[in-house]
Amino acid sequence: MKTSTIAEAKNNLSQLIRQLDVDEAIHLTRHGKPVAVMLSEVNYQRLSQKNNSLYQAIQHWRSQLDSDSALTETELKALRAAGQEREFAWDE
Repeated sequence: MKTSTIAEAKNNLSQLIRQLDVDEAIHLTRHGKPVAVMLSEVNYQRLSQKNNSLYQAIQHWRSQLDSDSALTETELKALRAAGQEREFAWDE
């Protein structure tokens, strides 16, 4: 993690912007305390995108799996079959 004081950032802004291509972020400090973060445009866009719903994220993940490694609907139904239930009791 790269850090810079605000005064250094004012004097070396062009150099810091070039470093954003290499560094993920540059933390700016005032009196030794972090106050701001500089990001590249690419990282900013990635972070500011709206999050997909959980369902969409799972569907995206499943679409990237090899067809051999993903469970089919038939396999899922077999795993969920009533005969596969576990015994459960509240008092143990």
